Amino acid sequence: MELIKEIHRGDEAQRLLESEVYIESMQKVREGITKAMQDAPMGDEKTHNRLVIALQLLNQIEKQIKEFATTGKMAKMQFDQNTLRNRIRKVSGF
Repeated sequence: MELIKEIHRGDEAQRLLESEVYIESMQKVREGITKAMQDAPMGDEKTHNRLVIALQLLNQIEKQIKEFATTGKMAKMQFDQNTLRNRIRKVSGF
């Protein structure tokens, strides 16, 4: 049943990645961070460091969601292979 859970989580992650709201939100947050970096004074290392960390965290969130989607696709492939194997065994009597 773990495969089923991974498949559902992967499907949900894929829907999220394709969602217009998610895409627009990620774009606006990324643009906001980038603009804040450009607007921060040159000598303000503390602000620059915080903004770099914010951008890195945003990228890590997106990466994790993509990993869930990929894992779900792989789980679906494995589930399909297992299902096919079981059908072949039933038909062939093995």
